[in-house]
Amino acid sequence: MTNSNLNCSATSCAYNNGGGCFAGGINVDGRQATTTGNTTCASYIDKASAGFTNSSNAYDSVGTRDIRCKATNCKYNVDEACKAEQVHINNDKNASCETFDLR
Repeated sequence: MTNSNLNCSATSCAYNNGGGCFAGGINVDGRQATTTGNTTCASYIDKASAGFTNSSNAYDSVGTRDIRCKATNCKYNVDEACKAEQVHINNDKNASCETFDLR
């Protein structure tokens, strides 16, 4: 369990460990997004095809301060930085950002 304010349900991602993200920082794409489904975690790497193993500890988990966001239509996006208090990444084919909220 992590103490991060970023929760990731994309369990097929190589960076996911127990719902925490250990990518070091993530990029959310969706410059023209108007819905959650139009966003994607660009840092997602399919665990099945990844050439590495995630060895992490709770101190290395990604938080909202580590998110670069290109979803400029999101109300939490300030100069491509995420300012949401909590962020949730979905377990769908795009690993979309559930926290996206249209301005």
